[in-house]
Amino acid sequence: MTVNINKVLIYLFSCIIFFPLLSCNQTKETEENRWEEFVELRRGNIPLMLIAPHGGDQKPQWINDRNCNGSVITQDQYTLGIALQIEQKLNQLGYQPYLVLAKIHRIKVDLNRSLATSHCEDDTSNPLWQLFHDQIYQFREELINDFGRGLVIDLHGHGHQIQRIELGYLLNGAQLRSLAQQGTDLLEGSTSIESLINQHPHHITLEEIIHGSRSLGTLLAENGFPSVPSSFDPAPAMDDPFFSGGTNTKVYGSKSAQHVDAIQLELNREGLRNDIVERERFATVFSRVIVDYLGIHYSDVFP
Repeated sequence: MTVNINKVLIYLFSCIIFFPLLSCNQTKETEENRWEEFVELRRGNIPLMLIAPHGGDQKPQWINDRNCNGSVITQDQYTLGIALQIEQKLNQLGYQPYLVLAKIHRIKVDLNRSLATSHCEDDTSNPLWQLFHDQIYQFREELINDFGRGLVIDLHGHGHQIQRIELGYLLNGAQLRSLAQQGTDLLEGSTSIESLINQHPHHITLEEIIHGSRSLGTLLAENGFPSVPSSFDPAPAMDDPFFSGGTNTKVYGSKSAQHVDAIQLELNREGLRNDIVERERFATVFSRVIVDYLGIHYSDVFP
């Protein structure tokens, strides 16, 4: 058999040159696809974004557990499913919220922290953190470009003894008590809803937005889900634990930037997260309440 030496040499040369490039591209694509398995992302058609960083349950063995001092590793149970139920209920009303949800467990990466503090010694999860936050940032820019302004709802779950929803506007308990008792003006730039305060279509006061008759907490409480702050419960008592808002609320709300506000919702266990019927009821109630809320406070951009 005659062998064409030139053809063999050309073939071998091509393999040496092009196979590493093909392998590199395949590796990059595989890497990107691998991280996309741990998030749920969807573009919306209304000025509302739902994010849920702590509701996932996937624990890939190739990412080390977070076990350094101060690491909170508990899952905010059912918040991922509740976010998806809210999306479904909003879809039934004809609306699609922007969606950025984590399916990975918090023991592997905390997506409500800075990149440097999202993990311990193992930084394997850095690309996932980047994907999650790049998507929030991109959707936030789309909200601004398409609607002018909008709202981020950051869903979490708390384990406090008092069974009520805690709404975080970056105001701590003392500030909420002062606002409720004295109507004290807060320093400019202290909340995660600065744009709403400054651009409200009806020019209502901060007190009305936080715990007035048309506040988010009051609308939820009126529909069977006790909330603080609200007109029924304007502030936590001095000794009550209370979550005022985390990193995502600070970064993606309008304290740090303009046009898009953020509210952290900490959902209680009993009477909400721990009961399948109550989870369904909450999703139904919240979808209607948030549509009403947008219609009141964002009427210049919604519907």
